[in-house]
Amino acid sequence: MSETGDGSPPGGPLPRPTAPWRAVGFVLAVLGIVLVAITPNPPETAQHWIQIVAGASLTAFLTTYAGWHEVARLRLQGRPTLLLRWLQRRRVAVGVAVGLAVALALGVPPAWDLARGVSMGIAGCAPVTQLRMVADPETVTTARGLADSYEQWTATDNHHCPTVDVYVYSAAGDEIRERVAKGTGWLDESTALRDIGPQPDVWLAATSHELADLPQPTAQGSAIAEVTPVAVSPVVLAVPDAVAAREKNEHSRWADLYRRLTDEDVDVVRADPDSTQLGLLATALLYGVAGQDGAASPQQLPPAEVEHRIAAALDRGGFPLTDTPGLLCRHRTLGAQAAVIASEQQIVRFNLGEPLGSSCLSGTDRPGRLTALYPTDTQALDHQFVRLAWSDPPQEQAAARFGAWLRSDPGREAIVGTGLRPVGPYTVGPTLTTVGIDPGAVPATEPIPPGQWGSTAAAHDVAQRRGRVLFALDTSGSMATEAPEGRRADFAVAAVLAALGGMGPGDEFGLWFFPDAPGTGHVEAVPLGSSGPDRLAAARQALAGVRPAGNTPLFRTMTDGAAALGPADPGRVDAVVVLTDGEDTSSGLTADAVSASLAGSGVRLVVVTIGEIRCSDPGLVAITTATAGECRDADLSNLSTVLRTAIAGLWGGR
Repeated sequence: MSETGDGSPPGGPLPRPTAPWRAVGFVLAVLGIVLVAITPNPPETAQHWIQIVAGASLTAFLTTYAGWHEVARLRLQGRPTLLLRWLQRRRVAVGVAVGLAVALALGVPPAWDLARGVSMGIAGCAPVTQLRMVADPETVTTARGLADSYEQWTATDNHHCPTVDVYVYSAAGDEIRERVAKGTGWLDESTALRDIGPQPDVWLAATSHELADLPQPTAQGSAIAEVTPVAVSPVVLAVPDAVAAREKNEHSRWADLYRRLTDEDVDVVRADPDSTQLGLLATALLYGVAGQDGAASPQQLPPAEVEHRIAAALDRGGFPLTDTPGLLCRHRTLGAQAAVIASEQQIVRFNLGEPLGSSCLSGTDRPGRLTALYPTDTQALDHQFVRLAWSDPPQEQAAARFGAWLRSDPGREAIVGTGLRPVGPYTVGPTLTTVGIDPGAVPATEPIPPGQWGSTAAAHDVAQRRGRVLFALDTSGSMATEAPEGRRADFAVAAVLAALGGMGPGDEFGLWFFPDAPGTGHVEAVPLGSSGPDRLAAARQALAGVRPAGNTPLFRTMTDGAAALGPADPGRVDAVVVLTDGEDTSSGLTADAVSASLAGSGVRLVVVTIGEIRCSDPGLVAITTATAGECRDADLSNLSTVLRTAIAGLWGGR
């Protein structure tokens, strides 16, 4: 069989294709355009390149040769040389086909993107994937910063429409670990949403130590799908300028530096080790880490003496017993001269005048300055991005993309912007060159032995002061207010019960409700006394009977509670913990009068607010500052976490 002059088989041209063949050609051409349109621009993987080239070529071929019937005309039947001759005789058409394929490959994606942009401009942004992220209270500000940066990044090439909405919330670190260890997490308790928050897809852990005893991703039934180290921040001793000037040429270990400064009457304060990873890591460094950097320093103080000096510094300086942002916030408020054990990231924020967590929600345009000292044996917080395995497919994919972004150049740039040092190569940037920071300082690469964390916690439990805490729960009429989540009083009762669970056997507690029947005082539900099981049962019974009604004698309850705690004892932490939703209505006292009567009493006032009153109230600011206490705002969804965090440093009788 020979070919005709135009390269087609003998017998003349085939008749025009029938309608079904034309339909097939049309569908295949549209498929080619769709393949190009749905490919990311620019293509990111080999599959994307195959997709865009194949789609463009398919559409161009069918368009140039006017349908599927041209393929049938070839009737090659195993003779590939006919194809070459056929193409040679159609050089112009082939050139047009190639040009059209290139035009489609380059032109369809931006045209499709333009069409999407017009559509979004008219109809608004498309629904986004909802992602939930949990972190402990000291890390949640970082988590929110990274989530915001990621959302903005996804919107950059999507017509200012983010593709993900990350809800970030805080929960106590031990509570997160407990639920992740179960494997079923949040799914097996109807009260989980009230007690801790929604089931997360991602957890930003402050240290790898938090994951040490949890089932790893390879374990069957593990709740952890993937763990990615993303950033570090060295533990530093942040000191005032006068101290920094005489220490600038010293290269000391933690034990030597701490003893030398405290012997020179420089107060050094540290966050609570029972509720913060930074506090526990700092305590391990102060107590001395066995086997690290040679033998123990001859200047090493015993744990009891370390805790005695820290407690005295906290009391003298009017610092609350709280996390590091809370200490730095009070340092900023009072213009204190104490040294603070903190992370490098937190000192960056302090020196830049940025907000400091829930304690200092607003920044300042006149920040103080602390200089970070880096002891030769210091360690770092090593933040871990933990993707959880129980997420639905859309959230699973969104979480994986978030984690991948944190390892990319834009992600590392965002990490530097929060004051952290990313894992992998990065540009230092302005935050890590803030005055008082040394970006060249390198923390020890050898991690603290796993057993040292537990032994440090045990030694601290023995060495710290015991607590005597009086809880005063607002049971006024406004606590009966119903919210979509439930009644305020019910959430408050659950939060107090959870807080009582943090006591040690040597601690003491009491429980009051206010108002009393006349509306001007309190009701003593459980007198001050030990933390034994019978008294805890009495507290549970009293809380179960709460019936909100009446006025709010807030200030009278504060002064009466402080008086009930008795004379101060330097070996004990005395505190009144108030949970309220409203301003004082029936005490007959002013905030100034309360501040004056309680200042110097040795009783700390800790206030947790929900509802109408907030910690920005000048009266609450004055009272909690004067008593070395603190005030924390909460809403119903995080009330339990906020209360537990606020009082964790008060307990110590273990």
